[in-house]
Parts: sequence; C-alpha cells; structure tokens
Amino acid sequence: MPNPAAPMPRAATMLDRVERIGNSLPEPALLFALLAALVVALSAIGSAAGWKVQPVVPRVALTPQLDPSGRPVLDAAGSPRMTPKLDARGRPEVVLVGQTDTDGAPVELRPRSLLTGDGLYWMLASMVRNFTGLPALGLVFVSMLGIGLAEKFGLFSALMRGLALMTPRRLLTPMIVCIGANASVASDAGYVILPPLAAALYLAVGRSPIAGLAAAFAGVAGGFGAGVFPTAADGFLAGVATQAAHIIDPVHRPVDATHNIYFKSVSALVITLAGWFVTDRIVEPRLQRQTPVHAGDTSVIADLALKPIEKRGLLAAGAVAAVVLAAFACAMLIPSAPLHGTGQPTLASGAPAPGERAGERWSQVIVPMIFLTFLLPGMAFGLVTGVLRRQADFIEAIYHGIRTIVPVLAIAFFMGQFVNYFQYTGLDRMLAYAGGSLLVRADLPVPLLILLFVLLVVLGDFAMSGMLSKFGVLAPIFIPMFMMVGMSPELTTAAYRIGDSVVNIITPLNSYLLIILVALQKYKPGAGLGSLISLMLPYSLVFGLVWTGFLLAWYASGLPLGTDAPLHYVPGT
Repeated sequence: MPNPAAPMPRAATMLDRVERIGNSLPEPALLFALLAALVVALSAIGSAAGWKVQPVVPRVALTPQLDPSGRPVLDAAGSPRMTPKLDARGRPEVVLVGQTDTDGAPVELRPRSLLTGDGLYWMLASMVRNFTGLPALGLVFVSMLGIGLAEKFGLFSALMRGLALMTPRRLLTPMIVCIGANASVASDAGYVILPPLAAALYLAVGRSPIAGLAAAFAGVAGGFGAGVFPTAADGFLAGVATQAAHIIDPVHRPVDATHNIYFKSVSALVITLAGWFVTDRIVEPRLQRQTPVHAGDTSVIADLALKPIEKRGLLAAGAVAAVVLAAFACAMLIPSAPLHGTGQPTLASGAPAPGERAGERWSQVIVPMIFLTFLLPGMAFGLVTGVLRRQADFIEAIYHGIRTIVPVLAIAFFMGQFVNYFQYTGLDRMLAYAGGSLLVRADLPVPLLILLFVLLVVLGDFAMSGMLSKFGVLAPIFIPMFMMVGMSPELTTAAYRIGDSVVNIITPLNSYLLIILVALQKYKPGAGLGSLISLMLPYSLVFGLVWTGFLLAWYASGLPLGTDAPLHYVPGT
C-alpha cells in the first residue's frame, strides 16, 4: 500500500501543476470576452503611441517568357511577354510588395481606437451582426440538425457496437481504433460508448481490458482530427479560416467544409495503423507483464449485443444512406442535373450571394449534403426501431443536436466580438503584415513552419483544450501570416488538426478524461489521473511523430488536402 507521506514523483507533481494552471484559465466564452477587452485596450494604446506598419501585398513574381533559343517572347506591342517566375520546386514564386499611394509614398497602417465616440458606437451597433455574421455559425447549426438526430435515435451507438462485436479477435485493435478515429462525427457518443465497450470485448477474449480502453480512447481523442466523414467541426474550422484569410486577401475564395477531407480520410488509416502498433506492441505487453488476464465474464458483451430490431434498423439506415448518396452522385455527374457543372450562389432576389463565388455546384452544397446524409438514415433507424413514433419524437431529436452546440454558440458570440474588434482596429492586418514580413525575411522552409506550428498547438493544448476555441484564437494570427509565405489556409488547418488531436489523450484539461478514468478504475482500482496519462503517453508520442511526418510527406507529394483545397497560397486564386 503506498505511503501517503511519501513525496510525490516529479512527473506527477509537474502534471498536477499543469492541471492547476489550466484550470485557472477562464472558460472559453469568458476568454474571448477578455481577448476582446484586450483588443479594445491595445487599440487605444497603439493609437496614442503612434504604432504604424506598412502593408504589403503578396504578388506572383513575373519574369520574361523565353523562346527555345533563350530570347524574350514579345507581344503584339513589342513588349516582353511576362510569365510567373517559378521556384526550385516549379511553383509560382510569391514576393511581398509594399503598398504606396498615388504619389508613390508608402502607405502606413495605424490602429483605430475603439475607445472613441465612433468606436464605442460601432461596438454597440455591430454586436448582433458580429455574432450572426460569423461564417461558421450556419455551417455548424445546419450540420448538427441531422447529426444530432442520428445520435439521439441511437444510430451511432448501434453502428459502433455492431462493427466492434462482429470483428475477428486478431483485427479487434485496428477496428476499435478505426471506429474511434471516425467517431468525431457522433459528438460525445464515441467517448461514452466505445471505451467501455472495447474494455469489455478485450476482457471477454482474454485480453487486457485496459488495453482495449486505451485503444478506444486513443482513436476517439488522439485521432479526433481524422475521419472519413465531414463533421460540424469541419464547418466551423472552414468558416473561421475563411474569415482569417480575408484579413490580407479580402477576395480569397471561401474555404469549403471539406477542405481537409482527403487528408482526414487517409489520416484515419494512419491513426489506425499507429494505434494498432502501440496497443499490441507497447501497451498490451506491458499490461500483461503487470497483471496476466484470462478470459472473463461475457455477460457484458451479451448486454451490448445488437437486438434484432436494431439490426433491422441498421439495414434500413444503410439502404437509405445508399439511396441518398446515389441521388447526390447522379445530381453531380449527370449533365443538366442540379449539382452538375459550375454555378454562382444567389440571393432570393437573384443577386449574387455576398462572400460567395462561382464554382463547382456540388462543392457549394456540402453542408446540406451532410444534413440530409445523416438526417434521413437517422429517421429510418428511428422508425424501424420504434424510437420515432410521433412528431414530438422528431422535434426532440432535432433539438438534441442544437442542445449539443449551445456551448459553441455562446463561445461564438464572444469570439465574433473579438474577431470583429480585431478587424475594426486594424490590429489584425498590422500583426499579419509585420509577422508575415518577418517570416518572409527569415526564409524558413514550409516543412519547418508546419512542424513549429504543430508544436505550438500542442503546447497550447495544455492551456486551452477546446478545438474550436483555440482555433478561434490562433487562426486570425497565423493563417494570414502563413499565407504570406505561400501556405494555404487549408494547410495551416491540417497542421492544426494534428497538434490539437494528439495531446487530447493526456492533457488534464480534457473533460472526458474523467469519464475514461472512471472506466479505468473498474479494472484498476485506485488508478488516478497520473495512471491514465502514463497509459496514454505512448499513443500521444507516436501519433504526434507519425501524423506530422505524414503531413510533411503529403506536402511533398503536392496533392490537394480536400475539395478546392490546394497546399499553396497563390495571390489571385
């Protein structure tokens, strides 16, 4: 029995200190309110102190086009025809050009104080618009109507249990990790259902239940940023990234909700393989040495088994999902169909929708596609299983999805004030121009910037674990800065996913750690937070190394990260 008077191990003491510091930080909504107040103060200080920055504009460097003999190609007027200058990798070279006025004098950008009569009036008059105008707001709201209904009716729970229970023993670990890496679409269901289920499955087949618990938690939390399904969080990240990109490029195309879908989908496989290796080669052998396990009680498995009516519900949901996806495929591929070709989103009056541009029609309806792809199969499952009987059941399920994002809406209100205060004062552009210019002069290679940004997000996760709130702080700063060195907003977002995900399984600020800890104590009485963190640390380290290396390899390949999601930012595209 441990001696209560014995000194705490240094690692445990450090973890306790991290937990205390993290817990002392304000809640995300209050944090954005304080950041907004900080912007107000800095705008007044900067205005009084005479801060100034010369704005720079990213431009594609041009060079004379040469014929095969090396002589310049001339246009009809006899002037050399110019063509984009390519760097060593064959990409257009971007240079920064200082803005000047009509007389050729440098333009100076100065902060606009909010502590003036006009500034105070603007803050009050724009308060509602700052919230409702957030690009991410509608994306998250509409997506969660369908996703929340499917979760409320039990579709995700049945699907997770069905896949896990039908998996052969030798493939149990990769299936558990894979389900976890795709569980982010199911909101909290992945944390609540999968780890206890995995522990029971491992125990029933004579494997350490703690290893099953760890594998499931690693997939759900450590692989949170991966997955083959677009989620409401993807829409939020896309909206915030779009707003951040407009800081230095007001006409930059909107970032799609599927901006990382290719990278996310393959990342789910990468996380599955990495989690499989860590569980079977590192975690489980260590647990077996400590406490050998024999086949246990299978009654828990019987309780978790799918009922016949749930099986019929899954078949019905799968059939409806296939019909929905087939209908969308036909609408995209058949000429003259609604989603075929290009189009320009318009208002009801017929005028072009503000902030939208012409493009592939199907890419402009991603969020409604997500909504229907989960809503209709979820309703089919509910009808077959008897969960959906009345109108009230349908409405309650719709409300369920909205309830889950109420905290996000509260955070979004204060984040909207912070982002728009930042924009009104001009401090966002001043910081982007100053920081971006420093990055250009430093001439750091993009792979190194990716690595440094991942590390920054990892460190930030120990202070603020919320994926959306942390991105709301970092995106307005780093997306425009990285754009000035040629990194696309989509690439910055992909790097952010990695840093935010891999530490979720060890940061004391993750509120789900307590849920997992309770499940762990069932099989290891007396286990504390230190026990859980030490169990999950190998996953965090391996995921961080492997996933970051995978992103660097993806960058080297030149493949797009998602739909209309290039790796590089080229001005004017």
